[in-house]
Amino acid sequence: MGAASARRDVDFRAELKRLLRQIPPNRYSRVSDVARALGDARASLAVFRYVRAHTDLPGAARVIAERSSHRRAADRAQAPRFFAAFRGGGALARLREEQTALAATVSRRNGFRTIRTVGGVDVSYSDSRGFASLVVLRSRDLAVVEEARVAMRVDFPYIPTYLAYREFPLIEAAFLRLRDAPDILLVDGHGQLHPVRCGIACMVGVKLGVPTIGVAKSPLIGTMSRRPEIGEAVPVRLNGGILGYALRTGASLKPLFVSTGHRVSPRTAVRIVRDVCLTRNPEPLRLADLHARKWKENKEKGSKKRS
Repeated sequence: MGAASARRDVDFRAELKRLLRQIPPNRYSRVSDVARALGDARASLAVFRYVRAHTDLPGAARVIAERSSHRRAADRAQAPRFFAAFRGGGALARLREEQTALAATVSRRNGFRTIRTVGGVDVSYSDSRGFASLVVLRSRDLAVVEEARVAMRVDFPYIPTYLAYREFPLIEAAFLRLRDAPDILLVDGHGQLHPVRCGIACMVGVKLGVPTIGVAKSPLIGTMSRRPEIGEAVPVRLNGGILGYALRTGASLKPLFVSTGHRVSPRTAVRIVRDVCLTRNPEPLRLADLHARKWKENKEKGSKKRS
């Protein structure tokens, strides 16, 4: 099953709508209970934001945050009767199963001989639309040789550790517009530094068949023994194994978290990222982020002029 089809299989709005319809008219449900019914408590904030932004969903008004539930209890001098006996659900659990299966196919061996080009891809958002920019640079001088841009509607919300299901359709569409695939693709997000070892860089690499590296600004899991010095990479470990590296590329105390996406060894990933850094962030990702944000802003300005 491809990532695009897996993404269509989980229609977040439809899944949430089906659960909310189960809440009895005289009852309330906590966002955390709805998130668990979806399959992962990490989705609590996404559920809260979604029901607040989509009040047209039947039952949305009966989903409340934990703090709200305490206030309601105080107002009524007794705890409200919360509903948590949802039937079915588990959409996020199904996605987690797919991530686990994909993780088993990830290769930590270098799948290339030479590196002539390095790409970077990033996504910017305006309400429910995503704007992706995939920039390809020549490795020897970091000159831009190609760029692909894609804009489309995004319905899947941001949920920690499920970023691939939000951004992969955009990345795939941009990748397929390239004349020539880059030898290495840097992805703004994690690779194997992920609870099930399958961050967005892993899914992009496996699904698109391209060597990928995950470059993230904050960790999801693992620990490092100390902060890296400038130019140094310190291993990020979990249960004794090295999942990636914290790489400090400049004066900023905040390191980048670099890990294998697919067909790139962890040490090679660090070397490649370090070689393409002119500032704190790798140049392919810096340009992809800049171009995606500028494109989004231009579209927003155009919409305002037309209105």
